[in-house]
Amino acid sequence: MNNFNYLDSIYNKKAKLYKNINIVKNVQICDLTLEADGEEMAGLKFKEAERIEIAKILDEVGVHRIAIIGNSPKPTRGDIKSAEKILDLNLKARTNGFVKTKEEIFKCYKIGLKEVVILVGINKKAFTKNTSPKDILEKSESLIEFAKNLGLHVSFMGMDSTRTSPKFLKKIITKLEPLFDEYVIGDSLGRITPHGTEYLVKLIKKWTNKPIHLHPHNTTSLAVANSLTGVLSGLSVVHTTINGLGEFSGLAATEEFAAAIDMHSKISLGLNYSKLHEASNLVSKITGIKTPPFKPITGKSALAIPETEETQEFMYNLNLENKIDEGMPIPPHLIGKNVKFSIGKKCNEFTVLYNLKECGYEISNNEAKFIAKEVRRRLSKRNKYCLITQNDLVNIYLKIRDKL
Repeated sequence: MNNFNYLDSIYNKKAKLYKNINIVKNVQICDLTLEADGEEMAGLKFKEAERIEIAKILDEVGVHRIAIIGNSPKPTRGDIKSAEKILDLNLKARTNGFVKTKEEIFKCYKIGLKEVVILVGINKKAFTKNTSPKDILEKSESLIEFAKNLGLHVSFMGMDSTRTSPKFLKKIITKLEPLFDEYVIGDSLGRITPHGTEYLVKLIKKWTNKPIHLHPHNTTSLAVANSLTGVLSGLSVVHTTINGLGEFSGLAATEEFAAAIDMHSKISLGLNYSKLHEASNLVSKITGIKTPPFKPITGKSALAIPETEETQEFMYNLNLENKIDEGMPIPPHLIGKNVKFSIGKKCNEFTVLYNLKECGYEISNNEAKFIAKEVRRRLSKRNKYCLITQNDLVNIYLKIRDKL
């Protein structure tokens, strides 16, 4: 159990939404790293071995559902073969395919998938010239019935739900509700806000008692906030990707959404944070897309104490009193990390004292000041962003120890 709701701001509990929380049991993540919103990010294409490796680590993380194929359109033979091999792994997570045509639905059925997410655009503003609302309803009905006749579990995604008129959205949901098993709110262009998410989730819950998903695009960095608000309002499933990969600005990052839920609600998704870090690093390595150091949760500086002397002195003294957690955004041990004092161009005595003690070296404050001055001298020659490791610091210390 990872829940760390005790860290939540006291003022959150005063907000109107928190007084009317409607969290369902067993909130789940559906990870789409291997599906269109991950793999079909511009410039990406995973190899078969990479897809299998990512699927394995996602299962170790503990995500509840994994999309392993789809929304290509027309998956290649290689995509299908990879999906078959992933199914052979007998993962604990539920697996599904994202589909838009009967051909794709049938391919998912043939390879052994039990679940599909059917995508149909429902925003009338985005209809092509010769498409009518009636056409969309008939197409949706036909696709869902085809999948259900094959015995598949169907989640129906109304693409662009967040820009669809309430009148037509209600018609879509109430008309198709007897057919689908779950409904997916597609925020396909990332236009909704947390306030709008709360309103929309509660509105849709008046029209159906079936589980509701959110597919949150991150156009203005609101995907995680929208997902959190949605869960507090009654969502059952949120679509995410490792590192927030995806089309346009990506989706909510799996690791960030998990931490948001664990901090700001009384439930826990139960994910393995140590494995989440592994997954983040693996996806970064495979894609070649480096994780920004300041990225929440998995960035190397996200929970590293800044190197300004005032801050590090304060945190150093808190650490001596075993109260360092009180000065951290999230106590690192809760998400599989250790406390780190950043070592860079503003290196100071407290940087040195903490890091060398971590490595087994006890030194005086004056010695620490001397070492810090030497670190600053060396790093001043480097341009741009620059941090060094504890091992680098130890090596500098050992080289100048005789001068102390």
